[in-house]
Amino acid sequence: MRKRGLTLLEMMIVSVCMAVILAATVSSVYTAIQHTAKVKASRTVYDRNAIFEDRLRGILENAYLSTVASDTNSYFLGGSGVVQSPTNSNMTSNNNQAELVFSGLSARIPSELIESNEDFSTLNSKYGPKGGLTEYSLSLTPVGQAPVEQALFLRHQTPADGDPTQGGMETILDPDIDTISYEFYNGTDWDVSWDTTSMATPRLPAAVRITYRRKNDSADHIFLVRLMHSDVTSDNPVVTGAQI
Repeated sequence: MRKRGLTLLEMMIVSVCMAVILAATVSSVYTAIQHTAKVKASRTVYDRNAIFEDRLRGILENAYLSTVASDTNSYFLGGSGVVQSPTNSNMTSNNNQAELVFSGLSARIPSELIESNEDFSTLNSKYGPKGGLTEYSLSLTPVGQAPVEQALFLRHQTPADGDPTQGGMETILDPDIDTISYEFYNGTDWDVSWDTTSMATPRLPAAVRITYRRKNDSADHIFLVRLMHSDVTSDNPVVTGAQI
């Protein structure tokens, strides 16, 4: 009996089937690679925002007001055009953007400083002033010289000197922030500004709602920071108009 080989038609059918399988495999691999890249990019964005929000939350949670109402080194100022120089009421750090300047508890004193036997002058020169209230400032424009014109700048000064417009050390907290705004919860509603210097009894807001957008974002990011040293609650709110 004569052995029968493959016909040309059969070989063409097999080739077409193999081509279809190969195309499907390549398409699946390409789709998987694209999906992995998108997930990785999304994760990078999420991590970047999470790190930024955690840093900002850690700074704001330090907000603290002195128990002495007349203490001029203790304040919480937020909103547009509310940050004024104590020596010139017409001088603000920036009237056209939202800023946040407040006094807060200083960072924990390093153990090496506590255990050191060096004298005060040496320690102060090496570590800088420690303890007491620190003045914190968050702004999109620098107070001093900076390598960029706009970013989110953090300025801090220990001890606080009563002038919320300048002083201390300034660093770039995040170079990619394009816009940022703050809202302050008074126990019943959200205010767009907060000024303890005009309150009969200075009080911290219960929480700060922060809205920001990065330079290449198409949507805002919003997160909430509760102020642990605030006594404002729904049962003990700040009466609207009491801070004017």
